[in-house]
Amino acid sequence: MSPGSKAPDTEEELAVFRDNLLSDPFARRLLLSEDRSVLAVIFSTGRMSDHDRFVASLDAILDDLEDHFAVHSTSIVQSTFMTKKYLLRDFPRLLVFTSLFILVIYYLGFRAKRAVLLPALVVGFGTIWCLGFMGLVRYPISVVSITTPPLVLILGSSYTIHMLNQYYREMRGDPENRMWIVSAVSHVNKTILMAALTTVIGFGSLLATNMSQSREFGLSTSVGIIACALLSLFFLPATLSLLRTPSADQRRRVMEGSLSRIMGRLSAFVLRWRAALIVVFVVTAVAFGLLVGELRHLSEYINYFPARDELVKDTNFITEKLGGYQQINLTMTAPGERRNYFLDPDVLQRISEFERRLGRREDVYQVISFVTYLKHLNELMTGQEEIPETRGLILLLSRYLKIMSAEAHTDSILSTLANEDFSRLTVSFRIYDNDRGKYLYEDAQRKLMASIREDIDAILDPETSPELWGISLRYLSLSEIVDRNQQVSMLVAISLILVATSLSFRSVLYGLFSLIPLTFGIMMNFIFMVTAGIPLDITTVLVTSVTIGVGVDNSIHFLLQFRKQRRALPDHRASVFANTLRITGRPILLTTASIVGGLLVLTLASFRPIIYFGLLVAVSLLSTAVGTLIILPAFLTIGSAEEKRAGRTA
Repeated sequence: MSPGSKAPDTEEELAVFRDNLLSDPFARRLLLSEDRSVLAVIFSTGRMSDHDRFVASLDAILDDLEDHFAVHSTSIVQSTFMTKKYLLRDFPRLLVFTSLFILVIYYLGFRAKRAVLLPALVVGFGTIWCLGFMGLVRYPISVVSITTPPLVLILGSSYTIHMLNQYYREMRGDPENRMWIVSAVSHVNKTILMAALTTVIGFGSLLATNMSQSREFGLSTSVGIIACALLSLFFLPATLSLLRTPSADQRRRVMEGSLSRIMGRLSAFVLRWRAALIVVFVVTAVAFGLLVGELRHLSEYINYFPARDELVKDTNFITEKLGGYQQINLTMTAPGERRNYFLDPDVLQRISEFERRLGRREDVYQVISFVTYLKHLNELMTGQEEIPETRGLILLLSRYLKIMSAEAHTDSILSTLANEDFSRLTVSFRIYDNDRGKYLYEDAQRKLMASIREDIDAILDPETSPELWGISLRYLSLSEIVDRNQQVSMLVAISLILVATSLSFRSVLYGLFSLIPLTFGIMMNFIFMVTAGIPLDITTVLVTSVTIGVGVDNSIHFLLQFRKQRRALPDHRASVFANTLRITGRPILLTTASIVGGLLVLTLASFRPIIYFGLLVAVSLLSTAVGTLIILPAFLTIGSAEEKRAGRTA
């Protein structure tokens, strides 16, 4: 571009450089913006282990330039550096805020110091064991695993709430006899064990996926959940047995407080409106079926950062001015790797026709290939921008390209487009959302690639084995993996949970009943995602597994108590539901408040996927709680013996 292939030193050299740059069709929107206000420098970094050092050295270089220009830079290396920076900042903050919120819930639920300090020790030890496990097996803190410690704190709190609730219900006034604590444990241990088992199944299902971050997240969280469950069953009651007996007022608050009274009235509401509640479930299922196909996918790294971040601003500026650098490549190989195959005029004409169709697409621009350079040189020599008709002229122009590449003090330009013997050829082009002036996102990319593949099949020789590749296509592949992982983990988790609950209840019917609130929560999650415009990505895809593992806990607790009440009061349906909701409703509400509130703390994170993860799991588990307290009882009334007798009498 400039005399001597160096930066211009004189006005004359600058004029030559400017003229060459402006007249070169390949420099437009690659090195130079359309309005000629932006000049770009593009370089490759290769693999590196020390991102911090590189970014520091790059910033020092850019500081010198910023004395003279407005400088904007973007790269995957910088995004990796910023990711680490945000994770290190968010990690302690999320842990602290989550812990404080859970402590508040403990105090409001039981109004006792022991109900705050001891559960805090349980979930604290469980989280420490989880982090210790991650350290032992050298799992790094990533965008996915950063949610593990807060999740262990949040989910582990539910086991302590169930234990404390039963502790106060079973309390007796005799300070010398503490066997009532044994009774409390025996009444709640099955609930905690089954809840922990199903939660571990939900997280453990991620081991069936082929993404290491998902597997590490699932295994680490499972270890923390197991630790909290064991501590709740052994450490917590053992410590409580050393303390003095709680006051009668504390027991009365649990047995007859406002939450228990509300649950009693809720049972009458469910029995009265059970048909309408079942209709609500059906309508939700229909809405889910209509909307689930509208889910968007997103794995573009720049969207993970806050909009105010300088990297985001710089990337958007570069995209607006230069169209971004979403490059797609198409590589063709000669049949039998025949030498000089891609110097044949007929072969080049077919590739030229493919490139012509490619360039007509509004989201495709800057097509660069051996063919485009060949046509450009032919235009300079003959005035005709087309493939030369004779093989001799093609050979001559190809030699010119080799000479031009050899004179450059960088890697050969030609080597990126063709190999030495012209048995392999690559067409490179960039894609861009022309309507929005931004990156072309995945769903639009997928449609574009499908239409390009149609042209490949229609125009190019299949014996050349045309293959599309590039970083953007790797992102598309990632989203397909995310979809597949979600389906596999969901199928594995639901199947295992159905088996576990059916064996525990010794009834397939009750196993299916336990899935009703879970199904309602999953459907509400996807409906919320579509209506709120939240995409599927590497973290939000984990929501379903978390919901499956945790959402079934409440229904297990409810069904265990329902069966117990039904055996005790076989002919009093209203009393069965009232007692079941009074006994189980309070801990379900407290655990839901603890979990949902704790998850909403994740919305304070810097990364959007983590924010979305906390919000979606909160919505899902709130929906499963509603499903347990309202939808599940409505289904349990179907086909009861008392209803059948009432029907015959009528």
